[in-house]
Amino acid sequence: METRRLILRPFESEDAEAAFVWFGDPIVMRFTPAGPDTSIEQTKARLANYQVHQTEHGFSKWIVLDRHSGRPIGDSGLLVLQENGWVDLGFRFAQHYWGKGLATEVASAWVRAAFDDFHIDRLTAIVHPENLASIRILEKLGFLTERRDTIMGMKSIVFSLRANDGETDSCFHHRMSLDWTRGDLHEGLRCFHSGAFFEAHEHWESVWLMAEEPEKTFLQGLIQVAAAFHHFQRGNCAGTISLLRSALRRLDGYAPAFAGIAVEPLCTTIRLWLDALETVSQSPPPPLPQLQLAERGSPP
Repeated sequence: METRRLILRPFESEDAEAAFVWFGDPIVMRFTPAGPDTSIEQTKARLANYQVHQTEHGFSKWIVLDRHSGRPIGDSGLLVLQENGWVDLGFRFAQHYWGKGLATEVASAWVRAAFDDFHIDRLTAIVHPENLASIRILEKLGFLTERRDTIMGMKSIVFSLRANDGETDSCFHHRMSLDWTRGDLHEGLRCFHSGAFFEAHEHWESVWLMAEEPEKTFLQGLIQVAAAFHHFQRGNCAGTISLLRSALRRLDGYAPAFAGIAVEPLCTTIRLWLDALETVSQSPPPPLPQLQLAERGSPP
C-alpha cells in the first residue's frame, strides 16, 4: 500500500536489523504489553510470527517506509487476536518520526484496507490509558470507546470501529464530515485566523489525508490558501501567487457555501490578493483573509 508520504509492505526477514531500532526502543515500546525487544533475535522471531500471520490471513503488521528515501521508519497493520475474537489495528514509529501526522496517515490507510479490501466488519484497537497520542488518533478516525479492561496483562482502553455490512462506503467514510468546531479543523481555523498559516496547513492536512471527495479537493484548496500566505510571510511572492491561483481553481467549483465554510467571500479575497500581487502598485495589500463559517441553513 502507498500513501502520500509512505510505502507499506509485508515484513521480510532482512528487515530485522532496521526494525530493531524501534522494537528495541523502551520509549517507543513503553505502552505495549511485552515491552521492548531485548535482542535482535527477539525481533527476528517477531517478524517470523508476522510472516506466518501474513500467510494465513493476507494481512499482518507491515513495515512502513519513507516514500521519499525508502528508509524503514515504523510498522503498522492488522492482527487477528484469536483469544479475543477481534482484528486489532496497531501503529508505531521510530521516535524521530513522531509528531508529523504519519501515524494518522498510516492508520487511515489500514482502516480503508480493512473495510474495503479485506471486508472486515469490525476493527478494535487496544490502547494504554496514558497513551494520549494514540487515543487522539483513534478518535480522529472515528473509533469509539467500548470499555476499560486488562488485555495481555496491560491496563487498556478498548476502542472499536464498525463497517456498514461490507459496503464500500464504510462508517469510517461517513464519520469524516467536516466539523469546524472541534479537532484539527478547529485548531487549523484558530491558527489561520491568528496568522499561523503553516500550523493551519499542518492541522488541515491531517484531515485531508482521510477525506473523500468532494471534501478532499475542497480541503486541498484551503490548505493551498494557508500555504500561500505562509510563503507571503517569508517574502516569496511568486510562491504566493502560484498557490493562490491553484487554490482559486479548486474553490471556484464549489457552491457559495460548502462544508460549513462561506466559499464566495474567500474566493473574492483571493482575487483581490492576486490583483494586488500581480500588478505594480504602491498601495498596501488587502487585509489577510478570514474564513467565515457558513450560517445554518446555507446551501451544502
